[in-house]
Amino acid sequence: MLDIAAGYLAAGRVEAAFVLASRALDAGLTYRSGRIVERARAVRRTLTTASPPKMVRDFDDRLHGVYL
Repeated sequence: MLDIAAGYLAAGRVEAAFVLASRALDAGLTYRSGRIVERARAVRRTLTTASPPKMVRDFDDRLHGVYL
């Protein structure tokens, strides 16, 4: 799912990318999978913008305190 999100992000479809990334992060947190969470962080790092959209800021907030 995160590979597809990365593809959407590369194509410039930020909202669609982070909808999928959020779903994947939910699964990673449910199953306590550090691998999924780290992959979600990697997808997030590929977006570099001075003013990220609200969906991306919400995603950042969810990732902020996660350590598995």
